[in-house]
Amino acid sequence: MTHTQWLLHKVFNPKVLTICALTIPFSFSQVTLAAYKPPPDQKPPSGYTESSGTRGRCKASDADSLTLLAPVTHIGQTTSTHPTFAWFVSNHQRVLLEFSIYELSSNEQLKLTYKSRLQSSPGIMKVSVPETLPGLALGKNYLWQVEILCDFNHPSRNLLATADIAIVPIPGSLQDALYRKRDRTQRASLYAEAGMWYDALGEALANSSDGQLGKLAINLLKDLANLEKSPQIKDLYLIALEKHNF
Repeated sequence: MTHTQWLLHKVFNPKVLTICALTIPFSFSQVTLAAYKPPPDQKPPSGYTESSGTRGRCKASDADSLTLLAPVTHIGQTTSTHPTFAWFVSNHQRVLLEFSIYELSSNEQLKLTYKSRLQSSPGIMKVSVPETLPGLALGKNYLWQVEILCDFNHPSRNLLATADIAIVPIPGSLQDALYRKRDRTQRASLYAEAGMWYDALGEALANSSDGQLGKLAINLLKDLANLEKSPQIKDLYLIALEKHNF
């Protein structure tokens, strides 16, 4: 069994398809998609993410894969102070995980901004900063991380993944273009073309309550996999291809 086939078995096993946010199946609407283009002023990631990747291994809970749907070789940008974050977990069991956001100072010191615990579910999961909170600050960089709490007695064994995010002002041209577009697919394409990864992904995942990932999100993953040379994200894209013969 190949690695991709194994992932397919893990994700599409009928016994594990009840997840908190959405699953891999997606819609087939014909849409015009703009490719994700990294911001022209892209910055390298912080020291917390540039060499860490995913750490730990949750043998006891069978949580053996954790992939953040985010750029790693450059800092992903957003114009939203309450952005959407998403990741992939390929474990069978529902285990406790912790989602955290830290503000990064100029000397890369961390200050906890937001933390939440929830149950993991196999497949794609997503979280947005609650609108009831002040939100992230414009012009600042943050570190966000997902940690699967599989071993409270040995925290170093917890599965941990991190990525950077920058909150940037929305360009006037993008704001004008968005004003004329109400369709989420068109808005996601505009964000992707402008280099706003988190905004594009948020729009692509916004209509996922019916349990579908969406063709646009799959295309964003393909763009990111090609840019990042990421085998983990490439696997997610191949899962969609093999499942639906795209």
